[in-house]
Amino acid sequence: MCSYERLERTCPDNSTISPQPCPNRIAYCTGDATKPFFPTGPKTKGTRYDIDKECTSCRRHCRPSLRLLRHAERAAPASDPFAAALQSGYATLARQELDENDLGDADTFAGRALAAANGKPPAPENFDARKIPAETLPALVDARRRLLAALEGGARRSLPGEAASAQIAFDCWMQEQEENFQPKDIAACRDRFTAALTLLESKRLASIAPAPRTRMRATPSSLMTTTRPLSLSTRFLVYFDLDTASLVPGAETEITRAAEAARRSGAAMVRVTGHADRSGPVGHNLQLSRERAEEVVRALRRLGLPEIGVATQAYGEEKPLVPTKDGAVEPRNRRVEIELTH
Repeated sequence: MCSYERLERTCPDNSTISPQPCPNRIAYCTGDATKPFFPTGPKTKGTRYDIDKECTSCRRHCRPSLRLLRHAERAAPASDPFAAALQSGYATLARQELDENDLGDADTFAGRALAAANGKPPAPENFDARKIPAETLPALVDARRRLLAALEGGARRSLPGEAASAQIAFDCWMQEQEENFQPKDIAACRDRFTAALTLLESKRLASIAPAPRTRMRATPSSLMTTTRPLSLSTRFLVYFDLDTASLVPGAETEITRAAEAARRSGAAMVRVTGHADRSGPVGHNLQLSRERAEEVVRALRRLGLPEIGVATQAYGEEKPLVPTKDGAVEPRNRRVEIELTH
C-alpha cells in the first residue's frame, strides 16, 4: 500500500536525508510504508523543492484512488443507457478530484462509476453521506426532491443521458457544497444541475398529453362538487445548526416565502412545528425544538405573516425526518416545519 506523507522534523546539522526522511517539511512516498521514495534522489537538510513534484511518481503509480478509478474507466460500458451515462460521468468526476488530490471524493465517485458499470446505478447522494452547511441545506433538499421525481417519473428510460447529467451535477454540487470554500465551483455544479433538471422537467411536461374532456350533464350535486373550495396545504422547512435555536443565514428567505404564501393564498391558519435530532438528552431536545418553533413564529410575524391563527408544537426528537440511532447528529432532523392550511 502506498502512502503520501508530510513530516515536520529537524535533522542534526549537515545530515543527509537518506535513507530516512527527517528535515523540515519533507514529503515522501513509500511503496510499503517503510522505504522512503524520492524520484530525484535523497535530499540534504535545507534543500528547497516542490513537494508535489517529488511525490508525483508515487502518487500516480501507488494511490488506491487511481487503481479504483482505472477499474471504473476500463470497465465495459453498462448495457443500460442511463447506467452507462452515469458510469462515464462519475469516472470523469473522479478523475477531476484525483487531479486535485482529493483522494476521498475520487474514491467515492470511482466507486459510483463501478456500481453503474456493474448494472447497479446508484441513487443521487443522500445527505447522511456529507456534512452540508445548514444554511445551504434547503436548496439541496428541494433539488434532490425534484430530481428524484423526474427520475422516478420515467426520465431514466426516456431521457437517459439528460437524467444522468442531472444526477452527476447534483452529486458534484453536494461535494462542492460540503467543502464550501470554492464559490465558483459550487455555482458551476449547481448551474449544470439546474439546466439539466429544467430540461428534464420541460420535456416531461411536453410529453404528457392533456386528458380528453368529457361533457357531463350539470346537476345540483355536480355543481356543488365542482364549486366547493379545495383544502390546500403548503409546507416549508427551516433548518438549524447543531444545538441552537438561532436562525442560520438564508433561513429568513424560506420564512418570507411562507409568510407571502399565507398572505396571497388566504391561509386560515399556520402550524409551526419544532424538531431536533437525537444528539442530545431527550428533555433538552424537546426544549430546543420548542425554542426553534417560537423563533420561527417571531420571524413569521416580523416578515409579514397576516393576522391569522398560529398553532405551535414541539416534538423534540420524537418525529425525525430521517430515522437515526440515539446520539446521532442529523442536520435534516434539526428543523421547523411551517404548514399552511386553507
